Amino acid sequence: MLMSEGALSDQEAGKVIGSSKAYARALLQFERDAAGNPEAQDLTTLYRAAVARTLGPDMALASFACGYSLCMGEIHNGNADGFSHWTRTFGDDSAAPQYAFMSGEFLQGGGQSIGRFVFSTDPAANGITTR
Repeated sequence: MLMSEGALSDQEAGKVIGSSKAYARALLQFERDAAGNPEAQDLTTLYRAAVARTLGPDMALASFACGYSLCMGEIHNGNADGFSHWTRTFGDDSAAPQYAFMSGEFLQGGGQSIGRFVFSTDPAANGITTR
């Protein structure tokens, strides 16, 4: 669904990032995939820890899951620059490499925002398709 031709699909990932309902459906599917796959469970543990250690003040990881080669999550943020700073910090974390990364931030008012992201954990899926 989120992959096309061995790469992260800009169109499909954009739909998931931009819609609360699509995000919830995709997250549920990732969680189901992980439930029956020890490798996906290990990826979830590794990358959840990486996300958590790179969060800034006034930030909280609201949800996170990994499937077979992709991970996705949602961060709630109380700082106007927090999510964009987090994406840079997380991207620099060599202990948890991401090979293709897409995100979107949605302002909630009062300096609050929600940031959603999807990334590849597979070195072979290191691109983003725009078809």
